[in-house]
Amino acid sequence: MVVLGLGVIVAALYSAAGPYRQIREFRAVMTCEHNSGGCLDSERGSIADRRTYTTVETQTDSNGSMTTTVITHYEVTWQRADGSRQPRQVSRSFYDKAAKRTPVTLRLWHQEVVGVQVAGGAEWFLPKSGEALGYRFGLAFLGLGMLLWGLLFGWWDGILLLFFRTCIWMFMGFVLVGTTTHALAYGLNTWPYLILEIALVAIGGGMLLVSIDGS
Repeated sequence: MVVLGLGVIVAALYSAAGPYRQIREFRAVMTCEHNSGGCLDSERGSIADRRTYTTVETQTDSNGSMTTTVITHYEVTWQRADGSRQPRQVSRSFYDKAAKRTPVTLRLWHQEVVGVQVAGGAEWFLPKSGEALGYRFGLAFLGLGMLLWGLLFGWWDGILLLFFRTCIWMFMGFVLVGTTTHALAYGLNTWPYLILEIALVAIGGGMLLVSIDGS
């Protein structure tokens, strides 16, 4: 398990070198945009469609109790000057401002839409290089979990507990990776978001420790 974990970490970080260089380049452009403006390309577009939909998320704690949460997602589809359309999830506040047929300004980096601006609001997205970097960081975090399990624990106490611990570990990784990639692209989140992210990681870590201590 230790060797496998090390292998996963090395492979993930090696493959992350290219996306990391690209996201640092993007960060430099965003810093320039923030300081002086005009560093990103712009293109006129419009909101072609918008919708909301819900998903149900089920979570199981270390005692086997299940809780379900209904999550509402907000999605807008913009149309570019060439007629192509692209749907993306957005925040509730942006969704409320982006009515259908509303004109928007699309902000471009290497011809990729990284931001959408409407009157009174804007939504920014990770470029594809940031998403690729996040996947590799997530894989490295999985390898770290395998490495730590092999070094510190290494016992087998059932498939259900293994599945539960893996889900909790990757949930923590999802939060940490998301925070890291966002910081590399745009800088750190504001304090309310940082406090929420720290709280989520702490809750996940607590549940993980409870499952280990109780085994």
